[in-house]
Amino acid sequence: MTLTVPYPAELIRVARKVVWYDSPEETLADLPTFLTQVMVYGSAVDVTAVERYVPPEEFRKVLENAPAGVFTKDLWQRWHERFGMTVPPLPRRRFPDGSMGPEAGRFFGR
Repeated sequence: MTLTVPYPAELIRVARKVVWYDSPEETLADLPTFLTQVMVYGSAVDVTAVERYVPPEEFRKVLENAPAGVFTKDLWQRWHERFGMTVPPLPRRRFPDGSMGPEAGRFFGR
């Protein structure tokens, strides 16, 4: 799914809030990144506004393809439970040599 221009004013407002380093238009053009940021940094009001324009399946896709290092354990669990999904371990970084980064909440085995 993609959002179409002109973007609704309330989505512009949310995009400006949750992704402060890009223009709202750039943010809304990249739906997975926008939704990830909303899920992590958005308020309940922000999420409600976005849900008026974006179906639940798009939020689920974000969880299925989430980047490593973005979600906290609490948010990861909360969002999976909200959509009735099994809660897998948090995503981990994969290095070029194929090795995996540390587990969430751990720093190189400590």
